[in-house]
Amino acid sequence: MKKILVLIAVAIMTLSLCAGCGNNTSPPADTEPGATTETPSGTTTEAEDLNETSVLNMAWTSSIGTDSVFQCPWFGKMSMYPYFVFDRLIQMGPDGSDIVPGLAQSMDISSDGLTYTFTLEENVKWHDGTPFTAEDVLFTYNTIVKYPMSGFTSFLSVISGVQEVIDGNADTISGLTSEGNKVIFSLDNPDNTITLSSFAAIEILPKHLLQDVDPVVFDEYEAYWKKPIGTGMYMIDEVSFPNYFSLVRNDDYFGEKGKIKQVVFKSYDTGGAEAITADMIAGNLDFSYGDAMNDINRAKNIATQNPDVKVEIVPAAYMRYFAFNLTGAQDGNWSPDVKKEEVRQAFNLLIDKEMIASFYAGQAVSLTTFVNPALPEYNTAIPLFSRDVDKAKQMLEEADFDFSRTIRLLYYYDDPITADIMELVKQNFAEAGVKIEPFLASGDLNALLYEQKNYELFYGGSNVATAMTHYDFLIAPGTSRDLLFEDMEFRTETFGKMMTEYKATLNDVDRKKIGDQIQVEAQKYGVIIPVYSLNKVIQYNASKLTLDDSIFIMDLELMRDWKLSSWELLK
Repeated sequence: MKKILVLIAVAIMTLSLCAGCGNNTSPPADTEPGATTETPSGTTTEAEDLNETSVLNMAWTSSIGTDSVFQCPWFGKMSMYPYFVFDRLIQMGPDGSDIVPGLAQSMDISSDGLTYTFTLEENVKWHDGTPFTAEDVLFTYNTIVKYPMSGFTSFLSVISGVQEVIDGNADTISGLTSEGNKVIFSLDNPDNTITLSSFAAIEILPKHLLQDVDPVVFDEYEAYWKKPIGTGMYMIDEVSFPNYFSLVRNDDYFGEKGKIKQVVFKSYDTGGAEAITADMIAGNLDFSYGDAMNDINRAKNIATQNPDVKVEIVPAAYMRYFAFNLTGAQDGNWSPDVKKEEVRQAFNLLIDKEMIASFYAGQAVSLTTFVNPALPEYNTAIPLFSRDVDKAKQMLEEADFDFSRTIRLLYYYDDPITADIMELVKQNFAEAGVKIEPFLASGDLNALLYEQKNYELFYGGSNVATAMTHYDFLIAPGTSRDLLFEDMEFRTETFGKMMTEYKATLNDVDRKKIGDQIQVEAQKYGVIIPVYSLNKVIQYNASKLTLDDSIFIMDLELMRDWKLSSWELLK
């Protein structure tokens, strides 16, 4: 076994807030927390430690609501609370090139790349005082592969025995074992991307509280999700659905402890991005990150009105796209034309991607494949995208497209630019005689996307380990997209096999050839229309919050070490 010192890595949902900042004032510039200052009367007082008395205000947002339970972090991280409350086996350093210990103090990989051994930290406790053990890790991974809404299943399939569990032929993963405080993962094929997509991204959950819960309804188990506990740097304190919840520092944390004592997350299910913007401008929100606020124009507006707000543009592999529903709709009002490749390719040609990217000037670049054309993984043999309405209309006519039907486009971002994009797309399609009706999602997004499916297209976003990993996450079988695309045999034989070969190939030249072919096949298949790649925008109140700015080097998304122990309050 060899100790891994460096891994090649790059980034795979978010925000922050709350009202709770009192009228605390900062200590004199030449004093430190705990220092003494002299009053006019000549007596001395201890300087206020603002980390102990002030509050960090974050935003509580969730794609499945904040009205009754917390969002399971395995489904999505639309709020940053999981990074405070839970721990992962490891995390990725700021530039994605090194490993930061988490619940595992070390990770060793065998010379053939097939065995990963994690040595766990000792004396770790769950927030309820129960000791953390290797059994919690085994429980987490054995459960997540059965959880239907997990976005990690396809990434985990390289572990020996995972497919048997998915198929219902086994209850536990044969390639996952433990020896004392060591957890061992055995892989069928070498795949370095698992370090990012799994070990550095999946929160470990408590076996003693969740072992009897059916994975199918895992995220609905109110006894736990009304006030989840983790092993993290912070513990959930007070919860008031659907308004706010508070966190308190975990002073028994096994690692470096947080400096800030209290964090308050305020709900923004009502008001959305507009309400978050208003609170950032007013100084009621200290940190803003995530889909709702990933808008450079909004950020510039906030910074103009509140000079204390600092805006960071973080390089990302994030992609916005249109995805087709090929499996029908619950209401029966669904156009089967979208099952035709020619129709999907024609729709791609109708979208003015350059204009859409221009809405995020300085932040977005239009896409031809899932790979940003500035990245070395891009297949340069594929000409850069060029809109062609005449060709699209001809392709639709040759495919006997039914122009009398209305194509329904579901979107779930509620910001003004997305609304403008929807109007533009509506005009784009009208130029070819295609009627399209964009509508904003309302209610349970999961049910709308994967159960009711009353749409032909939906507009979404994806950010994974590397740009090529989008193909694993969005097209290869084994994820929630199976509920939309069907074609399991084709996708397994094409994208499943090619992505497996891509991840197992160590030679850069051979790997590039496989990646190029994947891009060709995906462009032809056309179930996902890539629109633009978007760097991430992070905003924070620099007059109140100081942090380690290395977190802005690269957008590592789910694998990121947010360096929460470095965060400090200035007022």
